Amino acid sequence: MTSIMERIAEAETRADAILEEANRTARELVAKTKTEAEDAIAAAAESQRAHTVEILQQAQTDGEAIAAEVTERAKSETDKLIGEAEKNVPEAVAYLMERIEATV
Repeated sequence: MTSIMERIAEAETRADAILEEANRTARELVAKTKTEAEDAIAAAAESQRAHTVEILQQAQTDGEAIAAEVTERAKSETDKLIGEAEKNVPEAVAYLMERIEATV
């Protein structure tokens, strides 16, 4: 028959072993969780970088389209103004010829 002191010592030994196992398991869990969190952060950062690249490419495409549209409108307006100016060329030439003839 074991004495109460021996049983208490055995219980303390088992408690120490359980505590050591719990601490080891907790350390492993913390390390695993830290690794998973770091992996998740890295994946999120890469995803955001890729998304940023897509947004920049879309912005460039949109900007080029807007620039082409503005350029086309400006060209059209310029062509219109040139056309109107060309209509006035004969009248301007005639006026200048009158002025030249008046001074001669």
